[in-house]
Amino acid sequence: MNTQRRNALKALSVLCAGSALPRIALAQSGSYPSGQVNVIVPYGAGGSTDIVARLLVNDVSGRLGGNFVTENKPGAAGNIGTRQVAISPADGKTLLYSTATPFCINPYVYRTLPFDPDNDFAAISRTAKLPLVLVANAGLGIKTAAEFVDYLRKNQKNCSFSSYGVGTSSHIAGTIFTKKIDASGVLHVPYKDMTAMADLAAGRNTFHIDAWSAVAPMVKAGKLVALAVSSSEQLPWAPELPTLASVIHSDYDVVTWHAVFAPRKTPADIVTLLNKEFQRSLDKPEIKKTFAEQGFLTYPPATPEEIDAFVKHDKQRWKGYVEAAGITPS
Repeated sequence: MNTQRRNALKALSVLCAGSALPRIALAQSGSYPSGQVNVIVPYGAGGSTDIVARLLVNDVSGRLGGNFVTENKPGAAGNIGTRQVAISPADGKTLLYSTATPFCINPYVYRTLPFDPDNDFAAISRTAKLPLVLVANAGLGIKTAAEFVDYLRKNQKNCSFSSYGVGTSSHIAGTIFTKKIDASGVLHVPYKDMTAMADLAAGRNTFHIDAWSAVAPMVKAGKLVALAVSSSEQLPWAPELPTLASVIHSDYDVVTWHAVFAPRKTPADIVTLLNKEFQRSLDKPEIKKTFAEQGFLTYPPATPEEIDAFVKHDKQRWKGYVEAAGITPS
């Protein structure tokens, strides 16, 4: 277990212990929740989405009666777990903790979806902004992003980049990067799991673009070198890394996010309560510390209506990314 994940789990255990404290806020929430609340994470256990979901959900649960349970329902790029929430009763007892993928990417990667991302959900909280980091095999001996761009252009037929599958953020980020630097000959190698990192460290691929929490252990071990970030701003925990936009002298701002949703007709008072409670958790110093360790940024507080508008706007941004990556719906 790497140090970042160990620290995240330690923070989670501290917050869980806090759930034994008197439930002062419970009286303020009326009758909600009257029973167990299931929070679906549409991805597997142990990843950064799952860790941060459990961190926040357990903290909120401690203030609202300790009845919140986080459940992993992975499959089909998040579609399986997301559908489960879409068809659940709109009573506040089933929530979704998701990335942008089911809402903003999958509509343009799949011909049909088992849910309507625009009309089946009520936004509750936008919890985290997730920039990505470009990493390369350390054995190349390359130290800067500018050197790496030059290397890819000259050796593209012998280079490859890994991702977690067609249509994932790592695939889109890598494809747009190679196109913008005129290195479309670089081969895309899709994976279904974290073995992509081991293969990159072993030199089987040339680069990967992923969340800091996924790449940091091997960067710190000297097996990978971090070269640039995918966001339009530099990262507070890695100020030495330039933005890819500044390196390639072109627009490049490929970031994803986490948010909490409920079925569309969930009562407004429950949605408002949960919006405030998740924000209270996000404001806690120990949670901010874990976010920094996992490589997350935060957004300013927003109402459910503002978050809903943000998701719809971001969907159009990702549509452009999917089209730029040359992905056709399947």
